[in-house]
Amino acid sequence: MIEFTHEYAEHLYHTPNALEKHSGVIPIRIGYNEAKPNYHIGPRFIAYYSLHFVLEGQVTLRINQEETLLTRGDLFVLFPNSIHEYYITPCEEPALKMFWVAAEGKQMPLVTSRLGLTLKHPYIKNFFNQDLEQSFFQFAFEWKHLVKQDDFSLTQGFYSLLNQIVRLSKPIKASSQTEDWVAISIDYIHLYYKEGITVTDIANHVGIHRSHFSNVFHQKVGIRPHRYLTNLIMKDAMRIVSTTVLPISHIALSLGYSDVYSFTHAFKSYHGQPPSFYRKT
Repeated sequence: MIEFTHEYAEHLYHTPNALEKHSGVIPIRIGYNEAKPNYHIGPRFIAYYSLHFVLEGQVTLRINQEETLLTRGDLFVLFPNSIHEYYITPCEEPALKMFWVAAEGKQMPLVTSRLGLTLKHPYIKNFFNQDLEQSFFQFAFEWKHLVKQDDFSLTQGFYSLLNQIVRLSKPIKASSQTEDWVAISIDYIHLYYKEGITVTDIANHVGIHRSHFSNVFHQKVGIRPHRYLTNLIMKDAMRIVSTTVLPISHIALSLGYSDVYSFTHAFKSYHGQPPSFYRKT
């Protein structure tokens, strides 16, 4: 480690390349330290997410005018553009030791949310174990080597470490809230509606009996799930039929139909005319 005015520390940085900048999570910094008696960071803000893990000693975190004392095994997060401050009491024993990982990217808000970390409650006590500590130092040891490899090596290693961190958090309890599984079913429909899925498939995905699922979906969304599914398919069908010269058979198979006849029949029932009518016009 290198000696600084307020700590002994190792800081490892990474400048993402063009490909890495499109990742959901982009590792940019990792490090670990041993604090000196004058250790005091902030008040300040940073432009990325930074997860800090307390290895030894204790640190006082000050955010939103509130102070929290954190000790070994605790985790806290620094959110982008949020004023924070953390420090120790001089002559505290044992000396504060921490490691941290910092990242940016569109998935980081979901990662912190999955861990249960928020601006109002940015810490978790008694969070991590010795296995994670060993994994962190192993990743730090490999950091410089991974940076020099291909475009995905560092990101892959970082995702592996994040996965270990997420798995340490308490599993998300299965929610009985109707809005939750209705939203999940809609996500599922939009992802797989071209694959020939049925209402039974959707109900099975969210673990709800088909008839109950259909009734509640209708109440919450205002339309039956079968109709919701059909609307998506037929909207796509009309767009492709009227704007491309793809064979009808190709369109039928691409939208989850087993043959041209079943697709043509469904198309005519929905739009009032067969696909060929819209091709001619």
